[in-house]
Amino acid sequence: MTPAPAPVPVIVPTDIPAHLPHRYPFLLVDRILEREPGVRVVAEKLVTNGEPHLQGHFEGRPLVPGVLLLEMLAQAGGFLEAESLHGAAIFLAGVQDARFRTPAFPGDRLRLEVTPEGAFAGLMKLKGTVSCEGRELCTAHLLVKRL
Repeated sequence: MTPAPAPVPVIVPTDIPAHLPHRYPFLLVDRILEREPGVRVVAEKLVTNGEPHLQGHFEGRPLVPGVLLLEMLAQAGGFLEAESLHGAAIFLAGVQDARFRTPAFPGDRLRLEVTPEGAFAGLMKLKGTVSCEGRELCTAHLLVKRL
């Protein structure tokens, strides 16, 4: 019989800044819903009217820029690592096969799902999906580098 994996401590919203180097207004993960280091992370981002990038994108019909959906996935991917990334410099090094199917608007509760696809030359390749209420908004393969 295979032993059950060791439980992963829950990361509550107030603990997220202790795990990522990002800060307001660029911390784009609000909550970790599920986490199995090295296997899968499911995170959440609630899009609010007060976010600075919505003020000019676009007047009268604000929507989340697609590049920020990709950044959300990359930040959620930081929780795939067993240890905290706090104090580490990480960056989005590449994007492959990004598909944007429908925009994200204020009031949307975004579900960010990330799984690893491999690692090479100091890069981690991730597969990510952003969805909202069962609708797939964005999918992409990302390369993330830790400095």
